[in-house]
Amino acid sequence: MGKQNTANAAEPGFTESVQLATAAVSAAKKAARAKVTSAKTMATDKVQAAKETVSAFDWKKQAEEVTAQAGKMARDTATTAKTKTSSAMDGLAKLITETAQTVDSKLGPQYGDYARQAANAVAGAAKSLDSKDVDQLLGEARNFVRKSPAVAIGAAAIAGYVLMRLARGSSEED
Repeated sequence: MGKQNTANAAEPGFTESVQLATAAVSAAKKAARAKVTSAKTMATDKVQAAKETVSAFDWKKQAEEVTAQAGKMARDTATTAKTKTSSAMDGLAKLITETAQTVDSKLGPQYGDYARQAANAVAGAAKSLDSKDVDQLLGEARNFVRKSPAVAIGAAAIAGYVLMRLARGSSEED
């Protein structure tokens, strides 16, 4: 009986140890799960932040590309307009020169000379326009506006009025 009492006495300690071990394993599982969940959440947050950073970078890159394309398109359009305007001014100078002979015969040589001077002035303006690039023209326009803002505003108002009248005229024809 002495052995049985010793075994029974040892049994509650063993049971307690098993229970403590089971509780420790359970606590370790919970701690491990919490750490895994925390690590998963942290990794997900970092991945999301990386995606947002990449998205922001992509948007910024796309915006820069669109800006560059718009700038190139504006420059190309301005160059085309400059070329067409210069060509039109050359044509106008030639027309005025040809008309100067008619003016000579009908109104006199003095008025024909005025027409030739006007033709020379228009041709000179066309050459000047043709010889400059768009950036030079924009710089000159900025300087003109800085020096004479009232004249620039008046010219813009007149140009707006003319464009409005042209638009009205073309819509009435339709």
